[in-house]
Amino acid sequence: MDGVASSVTARPAASFLHEAEPRTPRGPSRGPKAPRARGPRIVARLRLARQAPRQKTALLVALIWGLTGGSPALGQDQAYPIFTADQLDATMKTLGPNIAGIRVAIRDQDYATAKERGIRSREQLATTVTFWRDQERDDAVAMLRAVTDRLDALDGALSMSVVDASTVERVLTEIQGGCQACHAVYREQNPGTTDYRLKRSELR
Repeated sequence: MDGVASSVTARPAASFLHEAEPRTPRGPSRGPKAPRARGPRIVARLRLARQAPRQKTALLVALIWGLTGGSPALGQDQAYPIFTADQLDATMKTLGPNIAGIRVAIRDQDYATAKERGIRSREQLATTVTFWRDQERDDAVAMLRAVTDRLDALDGALSMSVVDASTVERVLTEIQGGCQACHAVYREQNPGTTDYRLKRSELR
């Protein structure tokens, strides 16, 4: 046994103590990793990503609200705006001077003014279609459309680089003829004031 024991090299006690001690990590302790600082572009993208669903929802709600006229019932039929007989009478009283002004401007070869009055006359006349539709007067709607069509033709004739006076005169005569045809059916003269008014007997 002594021979075997003598062949093993004895290790210092200090080496065993060194192995038993826990190893201390080198360098200072870093602790838990801190979150990365986000740049301004990344922050902006994140904000947009969060806001996008809200904006899409708001746009969708606004679109549905507009298409349904603010009504909670989707697809509900919307009535035409109310256009009363008094409103029609007021429109006719302003439309008449405009039509007369077209003829005066054409006579003076002031085609720019004639064109402006023609455009205004068409706008005024087109609004009255609601009244005639509500009254279910298809003949009045047809006469109205014929006059607005002639007003469009007059605008085209007055927009030419060289205005053809004969064409303008012919179209204007057709406009006035269309107005008189409607007046013959739906207008009457007030015997007390000699002013013209809507013939109530022709309305439902």
